[in-house]
Amino acid sequence: MNNFPPNINPTTYNLIAVAIGIVLVGDLNANEQNSLGNWFMLLGQYLATNASQQQLIESRIENNNININSKKSKSGNGPFTTDSNVSNQNQRGEVDFLLDAIDRIYEELNNIKEQINDDI
Repeated sequence: MNNFPPNINPTTYNLIAVAIGIVLVGDLNANEQNSLGNWFMLLGQYLATNASQQQLIESRIENNNININSKKSKSGNGPFTTDSNVSNQNQRGEVDFLLDAIDRIYEELNNIKEQINDDI
């Protein structure tokens, strides 16, 4: 599970969630949508709260808590200021991966819709 969720561009990651949400709405009425939506929000809140507490504990152990609002950071002497504007990340591979994944999801959703229509 070290590769899940994959390193995905945040915008694409959100678009995937939107696509899944659209598919889930399907034939649900408003009460069913509300119930399912609240359940997913509770799940998300639990995960976010658990992760934030874990991050706090890990950052305290590693002693890398940084206050970006400190006078030191605001004066340009913080850990995130550099003289270089060079990016060390190449995201083209991730973008291509996500575009392919979106295409596969779209095709699979269409297949599911066709199967549902054939069953009706």
